[in-house]
Amino acid sequence: MEEQTNGQQEHPRRVKRKLRWGRLLCFLLLIGLFGTGLFWCSVWIYDNLINPPQAQIAAADDSIRQNEKLNERINVLLLGIDDGDSEAAESEPKRTDAVILLSFDPQQNKVAVLSIPRDTKVVLPGHKDPDKINAAYAYGGAVMAKQTVANLLRVPIHYYCLADWRGFIDIVNLIGGVDIYVDKDMYYEDPYADLVIDIKHGYQHMDGETAGKYVRFRKDELGDIGRVQRQQKFLKAAAEQMFSVQNMTKVSSLLAALDKYIQTDLNTVTMLKAANSFKLFGDDKVRICMLYGQFDDSSGVSYWAADQESVNKSLEELGIPYEKEDAANEQSAEQAAAEETPVEHLQPLDRDQLDKEKQ
Repeated sequence: MEEQTNGQQEHPRRVKRKLRWGRLLCFLLLIGLFGTGLFWCSVWIYDNLINPPQAQIAAADDSIRQNEKLNERINVLLLGIDDGDSEAAESEPKRTDAVILLSFDPQQNKVAVLSIPRDTKVVLPGHKDPDKINAAYAYGGAVMAKQTVANLLRVPIHYYCLADWRGFIDIVNLIGGVDIYVDKDMYYEDPYADLVIDIKHGYQHMDGETAGKYVRFRKDELGDIGRVQRQQKFLKAAAEQMFSVQNMTKVSSLLAALDKYIQTDLNTVTMLKAANSFKLFGDDKVRICMLYGQFDDSSGVSYWAADQESVNKSLEELGIPYEKEDAANEQSAEQAAAEETPVEHLQPLDRDQLDKEKQ
């Protein structure tokens, strides 16, 4: 053992480590990426879950828009566009091939489906002459379509979904097809549109292409009314299949398809609340009805005419609350009697109103 030199103990030599700038930069980069991701995740949660954007409610008047009872439900207008069945150019606005009101009751977990024939006779907002309801989207997009249906039914329309039939076909394929009973043979051929519909009577397991032809077929004695009835029947069968246990694993694929083919102003929270209505799906939880009415070709144009009594009957059968016209008229009369509007606060009349007053 060596002796200590000059009575001093030797200390081990300290090795000075060099700073590795590469590792430091990587570490700082990871922190930055993590922080950025956390920030945008927080923004998304706030915008979509904590404070989701509110779509504009379409209603015939303010009393409906502000009625708490009527707004307890979530009313969604579903519009379907069939590009392959339209004579309009690709850049031109399309008429809607399907007009359906989906009304969700989040409290009772019930769903009501009201199919409105596309030939339903209405007066579009800002127009004087009657037109078919399927023209509303072509003239004024989703805003006019929501307002037109809201005026017809006297219920608030909170949201809309615009669906492409191509998406309908893909979604049916994703859920593995749909089993449905076909009431009669269906055959139609259109060489100009390269379309052949040939579906046999009896039970069928339909893939997307066959299902698309089934819900589009209207070449029978009932025309568009028969097609609406088939759409209702298929919608219920497809919903039962979509919410089956085996399709729960395909949620991400279904959401991707919906995002690709559907335009909507529904926010994430409302969408989840509406979907929750299907958790106890069954015959007692969903009601389906077509708007009552009758054929009307007195003007030389074929319409589906639904007066207020027919509209009310349809909504009552589905359990969808609406504002009765008598109550609205009574409220308007009370307001008019209670206060007189000063002349300087009157809204300017448009040209149509001026012409009426001159007469």
